[in-house]
Amino acid sequence: MSIKKIKIDVILPVFNESEVLEKQLRILKDYLNHNNYHSYIIYLTVVDNGSTDQTQEVAKKLLKNKLLDNYIRIPEKGRGRALKIAMKKSRADVFCYMDIDLSTDLQHFFPLINGIIIDNYDISIGSRLSNGSEVIGRKKIREITSRSYNIIVKILFPKSRIDDMQCGFKAISREKAQILLPLVKNNFWFFDTELLLLSRKLNLQIKQLPVKWIDDPSSSVNILKTAIEDLIGLIRIRINIK
Repeated sequence: MSIKKIKIDVILPVFNESEVLEKQLRILKDYLNHNNYHSYIIYLTVVDNGSTDQTQEVAKKLLKNKLLDNYIRIPEKGRGRALKIAMKKSRADVFCYMDIDLSTDLQHFFPLINGIIIDNYDISIGSRLSNGSEVIGRKKIREITSRSYNIIVKILFPKSRIDDMQCGFKAISREKAQILLPLVKNNFWFFDTELLLLSRKLNLQIKQLPVKWIDDPSSSVNILKTAIEDLIGLIRIRINIK
């Protein structure tokens, strides 16, 4: 009797990444091909949330060349929206998502998904702020903002016990994603925090993995806009979660 192989969908939300998309996917695919010791079936999915450059054309070429397995085009912006749609469309057993800049060292990929497959956690997350993590090249303003945000989260939600809500390197089982995604209202950067806070409310088991993380200086994230969105989201969740 053949043993069913576990399917992993690696989801990469992108916005205007045509110049780096092929290079980064080659790095990722090469790493996974050479280190897939458990012989998982791994798919690469790019979900494009509103790109206005040549991302769509590049992605279609990569599909044709078998460097990419799935490409989803969403006209609206919103990283959270992109992740929700990609996970709902996927038929994998485990969903993993990361940023296309590959800021989190890929050596953490298999420990991340094995947190679910082998250790039986519901969700597995990378953390840049836990003991044992290493952050390289991060601007001081981003470091201060990130740490301040997570302090606020711990004050408002002392039972969360999450060191880093916002690291874009997470994995979740298909079963738990089907429960959580309909509950997550945010479609932008607050998606990660809301997902984890709702997970705690449902008493799901979360593995926190200290990671090596290298800052991407070309990141286009608007710190002020994101901070305001996050604070509004935290207040909403605090009011609604009893």
